[in-house]
Amino acid sequence: MSLADPSYRRALENGLLLRWSTAQDAEGFARLCADVFRDEAADPPNVWFGNWIHDMMSGRHPLTAPGDFALVEDTTTGEIVAGAVLMRQTWDYDGIAIPIGRPEAVATREAYRNRGLIRAIFGLLHARCDARGDLAVGITGIYSYYRQFGYEYALDLGGSRRIPFSAIPALAEGATEPYTLRVGTLDDLPGIMKLYERDRARALVSTVIDEPTWRWIIAGMYPDTDENWQTQLILDGNRRIVGYVLAARARYGNMVVIRGLAVDEGVPMTGVLPSVLRAFAAQAPTVPAPHPRTHTPTLLSLALGRAHPAYDALFAAWPVAVVPPYAWYVRVADLPRFIRHIAPALERRLIGSPVDGFTGEVKVSFYRGGLRLTFEAGRIITAEDWQPNHWDPGHAGFPSLVFLKLLFGHQSLADLRTAYPDVWANDAAQTLLATLFPARVSWVLPLD
Repeated sequence: MSLADPSYRRALENGLLLRWSTAQDAEGFARLCADVFRDEAADPPNVWFGNWIHDMMSGRHPLTAPGDFALVEDTTTGEIVAGAVLMRQTWDYDGIAIPIGRPEAVATREAYRNRGLIRAIFGLLHARCDARGDLAVGITGIYSYYRQFGYEYALDLGGSRRIPFSAIPALAEGATEPYTLRVGTLDDLPGIMKLYERDRARALVSTVIDEPTWRWIIAGMYPDTDENWQTQLILDGNRRIVGYVLAARARYGNMVVIRGLAVDEGVPMTGVLPSVLRAFAAQAPTVPAPHPRTHTPTLLSLALGRAHPAYDALFAAWPVAVVPPYAWYVRVADLPRFIRHIAPALERRLIGSPVDGFTGEVKVSFYRGGLRLTFEAGRIITAEDWQPNHWDPGHAGFPSLVFLKLLFGHQSLADLRTAYPDVWANDAAQTLLATLFPARVSWVLPLD
């Protein structure tokens, strides 16, 4: 039986059972996650995280179903002791839709750790990804951990500018606020979706959000969960919608967070931003603070990625702290298939370049394997696995998985050659690879 089959079960040691979930597991897995996802042992259960699990197993969630969780059950107690969910998402790679698997809520009860349970769980998740045709898998998570399952840091995650409330300029005495905010509703959905498409157009890789998912985010989620965001609309003096703000549903520490910000064409970000910042400073005390050690809010975080027009609109004199991005882990199980899927985007990059109309091949060594690409008049004809050897080391080389950083535009070939002594390319391959895979900013919002 396939590991992806909903009825798959495998007995592990000491009465543990690896299996896929059913709707009846919602309470058990929610209880596990509420216990695991705490900052400190003395903290109470993270009820808001548990609420999110109930949302995902409710049968109403647009990206998961009750059977999308790989679990380990202790059959001696009936308790769920480890598990993770596999969400369905779509990313856009330079205009090409890519089906993505997204593991989340990866949890093991403390007494059951270091037994290989998460490795077994990821075996199920990856089998399900393969069965449904996902071209890549992306996960956000703790330092280094997911590398052991074939993942590499390959896309920006976050990145922000932090501004003290005290630095936000006050509205001039007697003046009227030129822009105000209100919470978006389902009636606003067409305009919100249009603004989001404008917002993500700057990115090489971005998250595709369809209408059912927008409806879920705006009006479907459990109220007491801090996943996704609250959508607020920016209104001008005539109450006309001119932009949006995607705001975190809860605050932590001393910060409130803006996760997305866009304005219509012809609307000046420099004019809008002070009003938005003042509005959020005023809202801050009312933003839910569900977890311990939440302090009086004093900072606003514009968490808009590595680069954003709003950053350029900040006044140079403001005491702004720059927080660099973390990164998404990405796994690509079948690299030639992925290359073939995005070939139209890669071929467009050759047009007008020094290798326009290229005919020939490039063999990229990963030392224990490799990739062979053949071109004819600037078209990718072949993308296949290739094995380097002593007499044919290829035209370029990357240590295992590092090529993903180039593929997703996270770092340029020149950056990788500086960081990794075992990244190399001969002259011809260097020009071709640098043209095919330039460094570009990506903005991949996690959908929860």
